[in-house]
Amino acid sequence: MQQNEEALKVVQEASRIAYQLGDTSKIVNSSRIIGLLFNRMDKPNEAEKVLLEVLSKAKRNELREDYKSILNNLAIAYTIQAKYDKALDIHFQALKMREEDNNAEEISISLNNIGLVYFKLNNYETALDFYNRALRLKTLDYLLVNIGLCYNQLKDFSKAHEYFDLALKTCGENCSERTKIDAEFGLGMSYYGMNNFPKAAKHFKSSYTISKKIENKRFEAENLLYFSYIFIKQHKLDSAVVTLTECEKIASNEGYNELLIESYKVFSDLFYKKHDFEKSSHYQSKYILLKDSIYSQDLIKNLAKIQTNYAERQNLATIAAKEEVIKRQRSLNFAIIIIAVLSTLLIFVLFRSNRIKKKVNAALSEAKAIIEEQNKQLLNSNINLDKELKEKNIDLEKANESLRRVNEELDNFIYKTSHDIRGPLASLKGMCNVALLDVTDPVALGYLRKLDVTAEKLNTILTRLVIVNQINNSILSSERIDFNSVINDVLLLEKKKGLPPHLNIKLKIEENIEFYSDREFIRIILENLIDNAIKFYNDSDRVDPFVNIFIETADDFLKVRVIDNGIGINQAHPDKIFQMFSRASERSETGGIGMYITKTAVQKLGGVINLKTTSEGYTEFFVTLPLSTSKIMA
Repeated sequence: MQQNEEALKVVQEASRIAYQLGDTSKIVNSSRIIGLLFNRMDKPNEAEKVLLEVLSKAKRNELREDYKSILNNLAIAYTIQAKYDKALDIHFQALKMREEDNNAEEISISLNNIGLVYFKLNNYETALDFYNRALRLKTLDYLLVNIGLCYNQLKDFSKAHEYFDLALKTCGENCSERTKIDAEFGLGMSYYGMNNFPKAAKHFKSSYTISKKIENKRFEAENLLYFSYIFIKQHKLDSAVVTLTECEKIASNEGYNELLIESYKVFSDLFYKKHDFEKSSHYQSKYILLKDSIYSQDLIKNLAKIQTNYAERQNLATIAAKEEVIKRQRSLNFAIIIIAVLSTLLIFVLFRSNRIKKKVNAALSEAKAIIEEQNKQLLNSNINLDKELKEKNIDLEKANESLRRVNEELDNFIYKTSHDIRGPLASLKGMCNVALLDVTDPVALGYLRKLDVTAEKLNTILTRLVIVNQINNSILSSERIDFNSVINDVLLLEKKKGLPPHLNIKLKIEENIEFYSDREFIRIILENLIDNAIKFYNDSDRVDPFVNIFIETADDFLKVRVIDNGIGINQAHPDKIFQMFSRASERSETGGIGMYITKTAVQKLGGVINLKTTSEGYTEFFVTLPLSTSKIMA
């Protein structure tokens, strides 16, 4: 404890200097360490205050490692204060980031911390599951102790002993004082559960002595609480009052709400045995008040919501009655019918919109042909030329205006229809996900998974249609484009979706490119070109698949080239690949909209896009854009 206090003084001075210098990185780093030290010193309130103050700074400045550590220590502070919903929510956030970084040791720490929250919530089976998942990644003495504590609560005392002994054997002579405290405490709980009170007292005393030595207040209070249990079992009620009073004092001073709840409960029972009913009633009231404030309905709702959001749904209720099962099955059948209806409706909308587009284009071509022919006749006849031309120009403007309104109405129709379908589709996808967690029948699960995949594909197509609408109707902005940042974001997204094995991606960007354009449009273009190259990679075992990305300038233009040795594209009709609903391969999952979106975005920026087959037989998409959007926006 003294070492922690000395370290805290040094880091607080470093933090003060960092604030004077305005160095955000050092402010975040020093505050992170201060929060960690407060937790080690069992001062969760102070830890929470410091960590919350710098959490947003770390995220805003993209200090990822500090941000993960702050999340972890903040969740630990919430756990000590019995704010379990907040603790679980933040631990799941930290776990998600650590899984993205694929750091086994950090993932193991997050899994252990999540298990601890469930342990505090008395959900020992779920806690044991998280502890074992953590143990599979890394064998640590404290994990073995935590597993032993779970088995204690599950009344499997022999199994608990096995893990406590294994924990002490794992660390050997290098066992930390904290591990010794936990293991001795766990052994004391085991013997207490087996009604061997002398041996239990021996181990609790050992744990208590070490806790006093290193000033670990929480385990001082934990051991005092179990001393009072033993005294009550031995009918030494006065001794129990003494130890329990000291436990209550520590728990109250340090803010250990969980220990306070238990001490109030034991006090109430203890004074009842002493026939001091007034004090018994007093502590019973304190017990109820504090427990209700901690384990409130809001806490239960928040926990259920958090577990659902992070796909860690737990069994928080008993098995439903037979009528409830039938009701859920009916809901499932209804969801299947609705998804089928929506799928049919979506196909109809896409087919209908495509036909309308063709009719509009045909009408436009016919109107232009008629007007051109009439203009020729007017020129040849040379009769009332000016008047006739003016009248026909007016007719042409009206026709163009009418066609423009039709196109706008069509865009609005696609946009509104996509949004109207997207909401119910998202709700039904959520219902499918919930049903996947509840339904156990293999056949039903197979149908549900297929429906979930279909709903996801439909959602992707709707998203693409909305993007087309946004491109057509958006106003261009102009800013300097950092291609490294944009492409790194795109590649990170591709990694999340899953890259093909052995795929080699190379990036070559000309240095110091001064390129100003609309960042969102540039991202759409690069994302679709790169995604297209990855999606159609060559999966032959005899080929090493690659994707090469080149970005360079020439004269007043930016050149973007994406080359791959994938399965290739039929060159008979190269322009067809850029048409809506044209699919180059059965691998396409977006209904043939991706390259249409790319071409639309390129044209919006005043550029051109095309493709060719190189002399080596590779596929190359190339885009040419003006170096600035200023001329386009003028």
